[in-house]
Amino acid sequence: MKLKDLFDCSYDIEIAKITDDSRDVIPGTLFIAIKGLTSDGNDFIDQAIQKGAVAIITEQSIKKAIPVITVENSNLVYNQLLNKYYQEPLSKLKMIGVTGTDGKTTVSEIIYQLLNIDSKCGYIGTNGIRCLKYEQENDFTTPLPADLFLAFYNFAKEKCQYVTLEASSERLSSQKLAYIDYDVAIFTNLSRDHLDTHKTMENYASSKALLFKNTKEKGLCILNIDDNYAHIFKKTARSKIKTYSLNNHQADLYSSNVKVKYNNLSFDINGYLGKHHIETSISGEYNVYNLMSAIICLDYFGYCIEDIIQKIKLLKPIEARQTLVEVGQPFNVMVDYAHTANALKNLLPYAKLITKNNIIVVVGAGGSRDPQRMIDMANFCSENVYFSIFTIEDARYNDPKQLLADMVSEVTKDNYKLEIDRDKAIEEALYLAKPGDTVLILGKGTERYQKTMGKLVPRKNDIEQAQYILEKIKKESLVDNY
Repeated sequence: MKLKDLFDCSYDIEIAKITDDSRDVIPGTLFIAIKGLTSDGNDFIDQAIQKGAVAIITEQSIKKAIPVITVENSNLVYNQLLNKYYQEPLSKLKMIGVTGTDGKTTVSEIIYQLLNIDSKCGYIGTNGIRCLKYEQENDFTTPLPADLFLAFYNFAKEKCQYVTLEASSERLSSQKLAYIDYDVAIFTNLSRDHLDTHKTMENYASSKALLFKNTKEKGLCILNIDDNYAHIFKKTARSKIKTYSLNNHQADLYSSNVKVKYNNLSFDINGYLGKHHIETSISGEYNVYNLMSAIICLDYFGYCIEDIIQKIKLLKPIEARQTLVEVGQPFNVMVDYAHTANALKNLLPYAKLITKNNIIVVVGAGGSRDPQRMIDMANFCSENVYFSIFTIEDARYNDPKQLLADMVSEVTKDNYKLEIDRDKAIEEALYLAKPGDTVLILGKGTERYQKTMGKLVPRKNDIEQAQYILEKIKKESLVDNY
């Protein structure tokens, strides 16, 4: 494709690739220089030219031996160009953006499953990128623009009609999702997280709320009004709002008669859709919230409530959400992405439903992140579970020993152990478990790597590691009645 076909200019230059990463430049590349939080693409323009870049887009006024186009917003232009380069997939897809501290993956996966029963829907988020035959792993909650628009292109090629996208606060605030307008935007909840980047909860909420600012004129914003920061989203919303709540009768949709069992969840919905009974095999009270947001979403797309109710009965377990790992052991092993005290607080009642004796938790500290989140998690574990093994989630550029020391700095009880090696921590917890116990392995789910000193270090994911150790224990016959 020629540069003049991508951008309003006269340059008759063939473009082989578009990127904002100088390491990915090949001959014929259009290089987009973007200033980020930790690095500035403008510092790598000369490197990009040496590697074969044929044109530069930047916010700076500079002169080089190749064409330079100066723009006001390089993030916005980058996404516009990617959309054009990939044959404008955004015009062919109905976009559903989901944001919040907890629940993004579950809500996105629920909607993905429901829509795929009789339509075609793609999913982009923590659990990967997929639509029908197209599937790839994803190293981030929300991919970077190059991977994101490639996914949109492949979804459109697969004739997908819908996309559910987990929208992280960091991608929203850094404008990496610029130019994407949503048919539906969903806010789940907000609790302490990412304050290393956003500094205050108000800033964090405002970053998340940018999703509501980027809905289409006739789109829909779906808002959890039980959350303390709902007012920020309400003020930011660009289109019509529908609200949901556990029991606030002022909401457009609210629940009643909630009954939670270890393998079943039932409740009634009330409000603008009338009163209806909901049943599903996905358990946990917090999933009442997740299901209500999905119900409102499908209603917006024209599905009748009776059809939605039947679809909900067909929902399958969501990977790394209350995922039970079983090889015949006399105790429960559950893997979940829960990585905040609030997420564990919501998960714990369900864990207690399936536990006869004690709950053991494996949870990690994350480097280059708000330390208070780790401290809150350690304190909650110490006060509410039998025993915890604190380990590393992703050390990033931090000293693992110091991370763990900081994590337990406010813990007053001695019902925990520190183990830097995550795989060893999982192994120790499983060897410690007795019949009737439940081991919760939290924080990383299906991720097959740990972030260390700028590298992704490969490992089994938590589900695979748990299976491996359980099989090892089984062979050693160390557990009675195995």
